[in-house]
Amino acid sequence: MPGETGFSHRFDRTNAILAALVFVISFIVYAMTVQRTFSFWDCGEFIACSYILGIPHPPGTPLFVMLGRLFSLVPTSADIAHRVNYMSVLFSAITAMLSYLLTVKLVRHFFPDHGHSGTNRYLVYLGGLAGAFFVAFGATNWANAVETEVYAPSLALSVGLIWLTVKYWENQGTSRATRYMLLVFYLAMLGIGVHMTEFLVMPICALFFIMKKDATPRDWMIICGYAVMELLLVIVLANGRGGYPAYLGISVVMIIAVMLLLYRKINWGIAFAVITISTIMIGFGLYLELMAPLTLLYTLIPGTDFSWSTFTFKTLVYWVVLIGGLSWAIQLEKKGIHVQWRKGLAIIFLGFLGFSVHLYLPIRSQLNPRIDENHPARDWRTFVNMLDRKQYGQESMVARMFHRRGAWSNQFGRHAHMGFWSYFEEQYSPGGWVFVPFFLLGLLGMIVAIRRRLELGIPFMTLLLLVSVGLILYMNFADGTHYNPQTGDAYLEVRNRDYFFTPAFVFFGIAMGMGVTALLQLLKEKAAERMPSLQPVIVYGGTLLLLLPVVSLEKNYHINDRSLNRLPYNYAANLLDSCDKDAIIFTSGDNDTFPVWCLQEVYNYRKDVRVVNLSLLNTDWYVRQMRDQYNVPISLTDEQILWYPYEAPGRPGTYGQRPKKQFPDRPRKRMAYLEPSIWNGKVVRVQDMMVDEIVIENNWKVPIYFSAPPYADSPLNLRKFAVATGIVYKLKRNPDSNLIDVDTGYNLYMNTYRFGGYQDSKVYRDENATGVFLGVGMNGIRIADELMRRTDTTRALTLLNRLDSLYPEYWQIPMELAAYYDARGDSATSDSIIQRSIDSLAAFHRSNKENLFYLQDLGLLKAELGRRRQDQGLIDEGINLMWAGFEGNPNSSYAFRKLVSTLSQNGRYTELRRAAKMFTRYGVNRSDPIAQRILQSSFSPG
Repeated sequence: MPGETGFSHRFDRTNAILAALVFVISFIVYAMTVQRTFSFWDCGEFIACSYILGIPHPPGTPLFVMLGRLFSLVPTSADIAHRVNYMSVLFSAITAMLSYLLTVKLVRHFFPDHGHSGTNRYLVYLGGLAGAFFVAFGATNWANAVETEVYAPSLALSVGLIWLTVKYWENQGTSRATRYMLLVFYLAMLGIGVHMTEFLVMPICALFFIMKKDATPRDWMIICGYAVMELLLVIVLANGRGGYPAYLGISVVMIIAVMLLLYRKINWGIAFAVITISTIMIGFGLYLELMAPLTLLYTLIPGTDFSWSTFTFKTLVYWVVLIGGLSWAIQLEKKGIHVQWRKGLAIIFLGFLGFSVHLYLPIRSQLNPRIDENHPARDWRTFVNMLDRKQYGQESMVARMFHRRGAWSNQFGRHAHMGFWSYFEEQYSPGGWVFVPFFLLGLLGMIVAIRRRLELGIPFMTLLLLVSVGLILYMNFADGTHYNPQTGDAYLEVRNRDYFFTPAFVFFGIAMGMGVTALLQLLKEKAAERMPSLQPVIVYGGTLLLLLPVVSLEKNYHINDRSLNRLPYNYAANLLDSCDKDAIIFTSGDNDTFPVWCLQEVYNYRKDVRVVNLSLLNTDWYVRQMRDQYNVPISLTDEQILWYPYEAPGRPGTYGQRPKKQFPDRPRKRMAYLEPSIWNGKVVRVQDMMVDEIVIENNWKVPIYFSAPPYADSPLNLRKFAVATGIVYKLKRNPDSNLIDVDTGYNLYMNTYRFGGYQDSKVYRDENATGVFLGVGMNGIRIADELMRRTDTTRALTLLNRLDSLYPEYWQIPMELAAYYDARGDSATSDSIIQRSIDSLAAFHRSNKENLFYLQDLGLLKAELGRRRQDQGLIDEGINLMWAGFEGNPNSSYAFRKLVSTLSQNGRYTELRRAAKMFTRYGVNRSDPIAQRILQSSFSPG
């Protein structure tokens, strides 16, 4: 029977079949392209934690880990990592199916009969299918679907929450609607155990629940207009124009104004519950202070430290307000004034119940799993700080919005690693002008939605603004031009940040689906006025619009096909195989650590090697974990390691964190706290002190390796003892002066290292992957050069030829071979080697067009070949390619050095200065010696 909005609840068999079809097609495509092992970045960590039920990086994602554990038990593949990857496949296929159902729900309201008549019904389904496949085959959403990351389940939940909210709106005023509302709040708080993405859509869901059924279009315009004004306020007040304090003041005034205008249209009991749950957006700590019962549950976990100081004045005030408000609401209820306090209490209880999944963290941490980041079982403060991600900085993300870390044009426009439009225009099409019809289709969908059913259209448009403009403002990604050398903040983002904007791309895909229905409906209405006989042609001919998602499928298939990609697996195995038995290896970041963790914990490979991550070594919990769980030689006691709050001397009310006792910093001949400090005019990091401590305490008992050369300022002069051994660096007591272990390295390259996929240009790799592998080529060439110096030409050529065939993307290898033949007067062979490498790099570039390494290296080799042949046209072509690669990311030191070397070699002095100016626009490069030398030199015109 019809619901409150006149919408029918009859089961639509065709709709269900089409939804299932979307799921099946999406699932098949994702299953064909899913990673068979593990990817770079967080994927190895998440897979390892899922398999052993560990604790990943903050905020811990407990629900995601438990779901991953379930998928690791399902025998879909012999490879455990492959099994866990299927979690993303499944949830992304669910996202596509829910996107279809949501699009259908929204476009039904374009029609007076809710799309139940023959042709209208067809247009509804057509828009749903188009929207679902735009979502399914969008570049970033697809990338999330083929590897173990938190975004696939969180997006499925986000789309599901909006779908349930629309169902609530259609049934408003019924018990069914209440059940939908309570389910939304429970799932949203539960979903935080995967990722915070759900809270991007919850403001819109909350508006539907807070607004009464009799709210008018004007009321919706006011409430959504307020949300948009909040975004505009951030833009207007940022960068010293009032900032956070002014924002808070103006926001309070606007909230009061909205309340005065809409107080008769607000469900106040629900509004109070929403405000309570919304405190989690300010900080997990604030929410947990209010939710005192969760604190009491925490105290029941054996071994955790608890203090009654956890209950703050805010806790008391909140519960006084809650109990007082409840009493007042009950009195109003007796007088016949309904404030829906029962629903409000139910929301608070269910929200608390959903969030309680985070108790997994201290419970599991108490059992000391091998991966136990932050060790949240230590005490309540540590648990809350982990949830609040304090490890990554103390400043509030909201306050930070008003100090922009990049130029507006770069954050909203095109820029390497972070520009929103760079990602947006290439989600569904090749970008540029080809994207225009896709963009117009999405705009049309939103416009028609607003015109036909404003109560749905305006909130949907607001949602799109929140997950696009709102995220740009909130995430505040750095473009490198605002780099602060004192704090080290605001350097260019280390990798592409498109995945943060996935909600925007998903909901715009739905908007394009709405646009398909809207376009055909408008054409049909025009035909009805002038040529009714054309209506069936327009309706059924509109099926051709389903070819638009095929463009997305074709464009994005290769870049998201991980089915043959074993590069991270092989790289991690090569790192471990470089180490002797029972060794310690210091790793630098995510990509030389997480894949190794996965190999050790999931594949049980080389667990004798102890991995010490330098970034994590800056934290107290990790130092203790290395000492106690991994038996890394560290002499410090708990009182010398673990940080506690303390009041800074001479600055009353200013608190920091440090251990209770100092430790003997032996290399610097001082007593020091294990915290960053100044020594000889330079900052000494915790990781620096701990590297020295481990080396001294080890006293040559077990081999020690580094995945990159050790830090240069060590008082132990570690770099003088770090010998290149394959792709790693081994500390040796009495190293040779050249610091290369030629024989061991040669054996590793020739007999041990795995190169599967390196030589295949069809295996997609982004710039990150290419950058990770550079050391493979550089260290291989160092060995070959040393062999040449020793006149061991046979082994040198054998190694170079092996690398040239197995790792053809590295441009220096053919240059080395060419130099060898040049020295023997065989320029023809040299030219043929370079030409062969040009052909190989051209294939890599065609297959990986977004990878600027290939563009620049291809240009470099063409310019070199042109110089050798005295072919100015080829030189110009090569330099133009190098410029295109450099302009794609002018912050790249690697690209800058290759470009200026080639420009200098060819006498392009004016262009040299231009390149240096572009490079030094980025703060981190302003003191670069090569750039400064160019800018300070006088060149004759060239």
